[in-house]
Amino acid sequence: MSDLVDVGGLGGIITKSLSMKPREGNPPRRIAETACGMLNSIGLANIGVHKFIAEKLPYLRTVDTTVLVNIAASSVQEYCDVLSELEQQDGIDGYEINVSCPNVKEGGLTFGTTSA
Repeated sequence: MSDLVDVGGLGGIITKSLSMKPREGNPPRRIAETACGMLNSIGLANIGVHKFIAEKLPYLRTVDTTVLVNIAASSVQEYCDVLSELEQQDGIDGYEINVSCPNVKEGGLTFGTTSA
């Protein structure tokens, strides 16, 4: 995006969701255009927290804007483990916790809903 816009002029960057281990996500076709927008069922595909730290975070540290990292997980322990890895790093200003992804097979809505 830095070829298209002054990234430092943005109010912030929120990363793609990260889990402890890489996730392939849902099989294609994951995006469908509709008459009024689009539908997606990506399934939280991501490179995993360790690869993010090694490959993406160094660049994000050079950008003069707020960096928020989105965390996705299948258990409370995984949320804690990912956060623990990220908290050891410089260059992260905050976190967005993904607690409701309806298109993930294993517990996508577990944390974003309550039962009576």
